[in-house]
Amino acid sequence: MSNTKPGSENKSFFASKKEIPTSSTANSPTTGLPSSSSATGSSTESSTTSAQTQVNQVKETIASGSSVLGKNIRFRGELIGTEDLHIEGVVEGVVIMKGHNLSIGEEGVLNANVHAQNLTIHGKLTGDVLADELIQVKSTAVVKGNLTAPRIQLDDGGKFRGSMDMTDTDQEKKDRLNDFKQKLIHPHLPKTGDRVKAQDNNSDKDSGKPNFNKK
Repeated sequence: MSNTKPGSENKSFFASKKEIPTSSTANSPTTGLPSSSSATGSSTESSTTSAQTQVNQVKETIASGSSVLGKNIRFRGELIGTEDLHIEGVVEGVVIMKGHNLSIGEEGVLNANVHAQNLTIHGKLTGDVLADELIQVKSTAVVKGNLTAPRIQLDDGGKFRGSMDMTDTDQEKKDRLNDFKQKLIHPHLPKTGDRVKAQDNNSDKDSGKPNFNKK
């Protein structure tokens, strides 16, 4: 668990990854030649491990009843969820998961401002985040932005550049949420209330029924 003093800004945290030395100098007992252990073998093993990790993440997500946005999907705009979501693809814009959890896989890329109950980051995120409970920056994550939550966890190996604001009281949470709402408005989309009114008007026109709410 990594704790940062509330309100701290413009700090960089780069937890270095541990390098495991590979030994390739041992001679073969039969030929006297260097053994076939090489960096290529290590790279292949690492890729296999990473792929297996991604598969496990998706399996756990599906088992928990969450939705999955696959790695071949690219979304741009305002993404609003009413159930837990796991992202392996690319999302640009605004993500609103009020009361629900969001996770970003190792191959996932999120260029957006985010509001969620809990956020777990294995991949890349650029943007500001407000979480109602917990933000976890895992060892494979690369994060650039401002994080606000009661609890923030930065794992060894995870890369983070920005600020952390850890809220303590319910009033602080409300204040941060009110301030953050402006960041959840997509610049190229009308406000949510305006879209609802437009949908109601279109529905009335399509059905042929009069719109009694219209002044």
